[in-house]
Amino acid sequence: MQNKIFIAAIAATIAIASISSCKKDEVKDTEQPVITLNEPMMNDTISLAVEDSVHIQFSASDNDELHDVAVNITNAGGTNVYTNSADVDAKTYSFHQHFHPTGIIGVTQFTLKIDASDHNANADSKTVTFYVKP
Repeated sequence: MQNKIFIAAIAATIAIASISSCKKDEVKDTEQPVITLNEPMMNDTISLAVEDSVHIQFSASDNDELHDVAVNITNAGGTNVYTNSADVDAKTYSFHQHFHPTGIIGVTQFTLKIDASDHNANADSKTVTFYVKP
């Protein structure tokens, strides 16, 4: 009798082990977000005589879900002159803002950097240099 109980217990353990081993292993997301920059483009020169601001327009997407998106503009001296960040928690994010540079008396260089990360610490960034003239 004890052998039958022992054999039944072994059979049940094997059945449970084989069922649980059939579960699909969760695959960790390793894909970086994708940033698509529309404006400004590398080496663009924006004339404040024509436009009163610099358009910043881009989208970011992730196969799973974005977490944070940050936008920073620095001048040629490395001083941060514009910052915007968002806690996104969505697959896609669209950004369209206007940067209003001040004190422009000649052609001035700026650097735009966009950083995007997802919930699995995958990250991407885009950096462009552009110029503003009075």
